[in-house]
Amino acid sequence: MFLTVHTPLGIIIGQSVANPILAFVFGLISHYILDLIPHGDTKVPKKYLNPIHIAFAGLVDLFVILIYIIFLISLNVELLQLNIILAVFGSWVPDILQAFYFKYGGGILSKIQNFHNFWHNLISVKYQFNIITGFIFQFIVLILLTMIII
Repeated sequence: MFLTVHTPLGIIIGQSVANPILAFVFGLISHYILDLIPHGDTKVPKKYLNPIHIAFAGLVDLFVILIYIIFLISLNVELLQLNIILAVFGSWVPDILQAFYFKYGGGILSKIQNFHNFWHNLISVKYQFNIITGFIFQFIVLILLTMIII
C-alpha cells in the first residue's frame, strides 16, 4: 500500500491509543496488516521497478500525504499529538526500512525485508490484481479510513 493509505490508519491508532510507545507499536503492526491485503503492486511492469520510478512514486506519495494532512487540518482534525505522530511514523517504518534496503541492502536490512515480504506476499501470491485496480482499491480504503477520522 502507499504510505498515503497507511497514514490514516496511523492517525486512527494515534487517536485511540493514549500511550505514544504503544501507538508506535500498533502503527508498526498495522502496516503489516494492511500489506496483507492485495493492492496491485505485485503486477507492476518490471520496467518501472528501478530507482528513478520508485523514487518518483515515493515523492508523489509524500506530496499526496501533505495534501491529505492539509485537508484534515482544514477540518480541525487534531494531528499534533505525540501518540498520533508516533503511530503514523510506526505505520511508515517498514517502507522506510525497505527504502534503506533497496539503497544499501544486506545485513539486518535483508532480514527485515524478508519479514516485510512475507506479510506483503502472504495473500497476494494467490489473489492479486493489476495496478489500476490496486489504485482504485487503495483510494476506497483511504476514503473509508478518512470517514472514521472525521
